Amino acid sequence: MRKPIIAVTGDYDPQSHQYYIKEEYIQAISLAGGLPVVLYPSIEVPKEWSGDRQAWIEQYPLDERILEMADGILFTGGDDVDPAFYGSEVLCVNGEIIPQRDAFEIKLAREAMGWKIPSLGLCRGIQLMAVSAGAKLCQDIFEKQTDWQHTQKAPTWYATHSVQTEPGSRLRRVLGETVHVNSFHHQAVEAQCVGPFTVTARAGDGIIEGIELPNHPYFVGVQWHPERMMHDPVQRALFEDFIEAARGNR
Repeated sequence: MRKPIIAVTGDYDPQSHQYYIKEEYIQAISLAGGLPVVLYPSIEVPKEWSGDRQAWIEQYPLDERILEMADGILFTGGDDVDPAFYGSEVLCVNGEIIPQRDAFEIKLAREAMGWKIPSLGLCRGIQLMAVSAGAKLCQDIFEKQTDWQHTQKAPTWYATHSVQTEPGSRLRRVLGETVHVNSFHHQAVEAQCVGPFTVTARAGDGIIEGIELPNHPYFVGVQWHPERMMHDPVQRALFEDFIEAARGNR
């Protein structure tokens, strides 16, 4: 049986001018039964462009062969999404942004929604998915939303807080009512503007930890990093469920 091909979004370091990806993403996809293929954004500056982000995304030259090839798409972690892509000004609490990556992945996510390609977003990935569909982000949850330690000081594989899933959700079916997760983020999907998504998991402090897109075979985002916790059968189950959805998309 052919393994489903999973397109995995890679990252870019503008200081060293290097593309890269963390090995845990590749290992998790492989362990769950998928064949990972890494995608990288073009770092070219857009031509004849005066700052309209939506125009940039609409004109972004995404090669449709990516969509034809991919049985599933994994949106990985990384830097903050440029707030301009969700109609906000950049606050001083916002971190480094790679606008070329944002434009590429927002275009990719929108096409994945239209093509009904099973997609999973992790950490930045859930935020990118949300922005692609019209949701907004809180640029820093520690300013007004929580005093929980969502940028943990424990080892990356170690769970530091619990998340409650919603009844009837895919996350509830796969992960159970309560799942213990790691946490490495200072932004989150804004509770007052989640776009077309259903919120399907929250931390005890109210921070959104999981979203799902109705009327899509599989478009799921989680705020934690399950790829760093593959020793946990519950976290492995999340990847296995994603790979099974991708296999069914072939």
